[in-house]
Amino acid sequence: MKPIVVLDTNVILDILVFEDPKSSTIRLALENQSVDALRSHITVSELADVIARPAFALSAGKQAQILQLWQSWSRLVEDAAIDRAPMQCRDPDDQIFIDLAYSFKPALLLSKDLRVLELRQRALREQIEISDDYTCLARLLNNADSRP
Repeated sequence: MKPIVVLDTNVILDILVFEDPKSSTIRLALENQSVDALRSHITVSELADVIARPAFALSAGKQAQILQLWQSWSRLVEDAAIDRAPMQCRDPDDQIFIDLAYSFKPALLLSKDLRVLELRQRALREQIEISDDYTCLARLLNNADSRP
């Protein structure tokens, strides 16, 4: 069974827009389909909105390529399959990432958002690891490989 991973928009930006070398393990796991990365209609809409901002100066073609790659690497979860998590994020726009992870736990939620990260301890009680450490995915994959 593949580890379930939820990536917030900033992590996807690190992988597909900024090509941050620290995100290379995540990109490789996505490319190899060694993780079950989840997305929803809301998270895709948010990503589309963010990459369309003038500050990114991305052409329409590049934006389409980013969205297509993310969609090819991840599994769409319909809204009806997403449960509301008992822990609430102070930023309502980030709640969807927590709800996705909660709905398919145990899960890893990678985020750089401080409002999400402040829920780490509470999330652990719900079998959700919230982290901003990109290397934790390698550990998760190693643990999955060592299971019988």
